[in-house]
Amino acid sequence: MRYENLIADARDAGLTESTRVRAAFDAIYCCSPQLESLAHSMAVLGLNAGDASLVSRLADWVLNVAPLEPLPMSPSEAVALAERVHKAIRAK
Repeated sequence: MRYENLIADARDAGLTESTRVRAAFDAIYCCSPQLESLAHSMAVLGLNAGDASLVSRLADWVLNVAPLEPLPMSPSEAVALAERVHKAIRAK
């Protein structure tokens, strides 16, 4: 899937919050450089420590908790994070 499709799903209020947060993570993942790890990719992009920590928390939820609650952040926070990561990628 493409970033544009995934971020559209993340913004879709008709979907469950869990689905929207997962779509935001998938949007981050699909446009990140494919390095040895997602954390390494975020470091290469030069994300600030706060955003890198949020991406890590989101990835942990996707791998270990999803689709169950508690969500690591709200859908709107996840969308904003995905947009910041996407902007950092375009700047590289």
